[in-house]
Amino acid sequence: MPKMLRMPSVDELPPGPMRAFVGELFTYFRAAGRPSPVTIAAAVAQTHGPAPVTVSRETVRRLLKGETTSTWPAVRAVHEVLCRMADQDPAWRRFSDSSDYDEDNDTRTLREYIRDLWNDAVDGVEPDDEVGMPQLAPIPQPSPPPAPTGSWGGGANPGGWGASPQQTQRDPWATGAPQKESSSQKGYSDEPPF
Repeated sequence: MPKMLRMPSVDELPPGPMRAFVGELFTYFRAAGRPSPVTIAAAVAQTHGPAPVTVSRETVRRLLKGETTSTWPAVRAVHEVLCRMADQDPAWRRFSDSSDYDEDNDTRTLREYIRDLWNDAVDGVEPDDEVGMPQLAPIPQPSPPPAPTGSWGGGANPGGWGASPQQTQRDPWATGAPQKESSSQKGYSDEPPF
C-alpha cells in the first residue's frame, strides 16, 4: 500500500512563500479526501479544456511535498481537480463577506489566491499582509561603468567620458544648464542644433 501524503513538517519545508503555497494546496487536498497522486494525475488527464494539460503523479507528489513549483498550467490543473473532488468551485471567493479573516475585503477567487501564492513561491517573496499582494525586492540600480582614460583613438575626448571639467563646461549637453562664459567666448543656446 502506498504511503499517504502528509503536509511537510516545518523541518522539511520551513516557513516562507513555498510553505504558504503548499499549505493552501493541501487545504484542497485534504478537502478532497487525500486522493493519491495517481488518482489526481488521472483526473487531470481526463480534464478536457482548450489546452489539455498532462501532469505526472511524480509532479503531483512533488507539488504537495513542496519540492517544485512546476508551471502554472500544471498547478492550475491540479488545483481545479482537487476543487472538483472537494465539491468546490475555483471561481468562488476565497473569503466570504462575513469572514473574520477578511479584514481587507479580499475579493480574490480560489484560483486567483492559489495563483498569487504560486507566484510568491516562484519568486521567493513573502506575501504582504496589508494588501494581500507580494512584497517584491527592490530592483537593483545599475552602477555607471568606470570612466575611460581617453577616447577610442587615444586623442582628446571633449565633453565625453573621462573629460576634464574644462572640456565638460564647453559641452552644453554635458550639464543641465548653459554656462556663462567670458565675452571672448561664444555662448551656447538651450536649443538643440537640429
